Amino acid sequence: MDWSEPNPERQALLRQNADMTIRVGAIGAGNMGASHIRDLSFAVSGSEVSVIYDFDQARAGALAVQVGARSVGSVEELMAADDVDAILIASPDDVHAEHATLALATGKPVLCEKPLAVVEADAKAIVEAEAASGQRRILMGFMRRFDPGYTALKAELTAAGIGEPLMIHNVHTNTSAPYGLATERTLTNMVVHEFDISRWLLDEEFASVMVLAGKPGPLTTEGERDPILVILESASGVIVEVQAFVNSQSGYEVSCRVTGSLGQAVMGDGSFITRTKAFSRGTEVPEQWLGRFADAYRLQLQGWIDSLLAGGTPPGASAWDGYVATIISNRAIESYRTGQRVAIDLPSAPALYA
Repeated sequence: MDWSEPNPERQALLRQNADMTIRVGAIGAGNMGASHIRDLSFAVSGSEVSVIYDFDQARAGALAVQVGARSVGSVEELMAADDVDAILIASPDDVHAEHATLALATGKPVLCEKPLAVVEADAKAIVEAEAASGQRRILMGFMRRFDPGYTALKAELTAAGIGEPLMIHNVHTNTSAPYGLATERTLTNMVVHEFDISRWLLDEEFASVMVLAGKPGPLTTEGERDPILVILESASGVIVEVQAFVNSQSGYEVSCRVTGSLGQAVMGDGSFITRTKAFSRGTEVPEQWLGRFADAYRLQLQGWIDSLLAGGTPPGASAWDGYVATIISNRAIESYRTGQRVAIDLPSAPALYA
C-alpha cells in the first residue's frame, strides 16, 4: 500500500489510532532540528516531541521548555527513553551515520535528515543493517519529494504533459555560507538534494557525473570554488545540470526546468506572486530554505507520523535512496578533485527496497 496517498484503508487505520500520539525524541536543536521540533509539536497531528538532545545543552533545554519536552545529556539516553516511540536525527552531517546506526539498534522508526552519511562505506553499513532487520525503519529527509511544486512538475512528465524528459536544468542558490564554505560539503550537503530529486523525477539512475568549477565569486573562501556546475547523465542519456551557488548574497532560490519531447515545464523558486509597483516588477526571495520549503517539511513530517499511526511503510525516500545519494556525492567529489568525468556504478538494491 502507498501510505503517501490518501485512501480509505489508510484513513480507517488512522481513525482506529486517533487517540494515539507518536512521541518523538529529537537529536539536534539547531535551525533544522528546531523547525522540525516545532512542527511536530504544533503543526503535525498525532505527534509530540517528548525528549530533546543537543550538544548545546542550554539550547536543548530552552527549546524543550517551549514545546513541553525534556532535555537529556546524551544521544544514548534519548534513544533508550521509555517515552520515545520514534527518533528524529537532525544532528550535524558528520554524525548522521553514527546516530542512524544507534537508532536502528533500538528498533524504533527514524527520520534522518540528509545526508544519510558523508562517507559511502558508512551509508552502505546502515543499508545492510536495515536490510538484515527485514523492515524499513528509516525515512530520509529528502523533503522535496513532498513539495507541491516538485510533485506538480513530476505530473507533467507524461504523454499528456511534456512527454519524455530529455534534459533537466536545476538552479540552487543560498544567501550565504553560515557554517563556512567548503566545495566538497556543497556536494554532500546542498547539491545532494538535486541528486535525489532528479532521480525521483526521472525514475532512473545516473551513469556519470562531472563537476565544473569556474571563476570563484569574490566572497569565496581561499582554496574553494563557488559557484559550481554539476553535470550528470542518466542511464538512458538524460542530461541533468545543477548550478549551485552557496554564497550568492541574493537569497535562497531553487528552480527546475525540464525539457521534454513534447514541451517544457518549469518549476520556479516558490515565489508565486509577481508584484508590479512604482515602475518596477519582481518577486520576494526568501533568505533561507525554510522560507521556500516550509510546506514540504511539514508534509513530510505528517506523512511520517501518519504512516507510523497506520502501521505502514514510511512514504518518501528510503535509506537506500540515501545511500545512492551518498554514492553520487562521493563520485562528484572525485570528479571535483580530478577534473574528470566519473562513472557511477551502483550495487544491486536489497530486496527490502524493491
